[in-house]
Amino acid sequence: MKLDMKKIFQSILLGTGAGVRIAVIDSGVNPNFPGLRGKVGRVFDCSLSGKGLELKELPAFESSDRTGHGSLVQSCLASVAPEAQIDHFRVLDENNVSDSSLLCYVLDHVMDKGYQVINMSLGTSSEYHLPWLVALMKRAYESNIVVVAACSNVGNWLYPATFTYCVSVNAMTAAHAMQVRFHPGSVIEFSGLGVNVPIAGPADQSLFVSGSSYAAAHISGLCARILEVRPEYTPLDVKILLREYAQSLDGGSQVA
Repeated sequence: MKLDMKKIFQSILLGTGAGVRIAVIDSGVNPNFPGLRGKVGRVFDCSLSGKGLELKELPAFESSDRTGHGSLVQSCLASVAPEAQIDHFRVLDENNVSDSSLLCYVLDHVMDKGYQVINMSLGTSSEYHLPWLVALMKRAYESNIVVVAACSNVGNWLYPATFTYCVSVNAMTAAHAMQVRFHPGSVIEFSGLGVNVPIAGPADQSLFVSGSSYAAAHISGLCARILEVRPEYTPLDVKILLREYAQSLDGGSQVA
């Protein structure tokens, strides 16, 4: 059966991400950001001990963000998918750094909890746990979990964004959060709004941030809208639809 792509695109543009569960792996979340008020789900602090992964649920009404990064990321995501269920897993420390083994343990845990989208506005350049990370991304792909991963902002390899199992994202200047560009022949296949992104801060300040982290969050929200409209879609289906959507936009497909 031939799909009516125009009708699907219209449904996506009207979507809210309702019914879709998203896991954000980042630095914590501040519910006082205007875009997050009343929209913060469960928040977990993640750490490793001799017993393995330990999760401590934190009060969703209190700020748990160690650096501000997670709140900025989640604000971008919620702006595109305001009715999705978004839970937050804190792995980044006060320096926006995490151990790659902790990241792998958290991914392993999250994949068992029924999330349809995992937002990774972070990654690792370490190859020490690379086989484990590859196996986790393969598992997500085969389990119909869409992993959206930000690429490096400084040109070096960052995993898992370089894996084809993921929806890999770079930042671009865009007119709005729903604008996407597809890069044929590039390992990093998509770009989204990630340059001078306006975000309302918790003290009535206007923030402008740039980076692939924010582009990935916007595209995670778009993936949630796709799964709201087509809940049966696999990660491959989502990537194909993202490509078709990008190419339907003016200037949507460009060689990287």
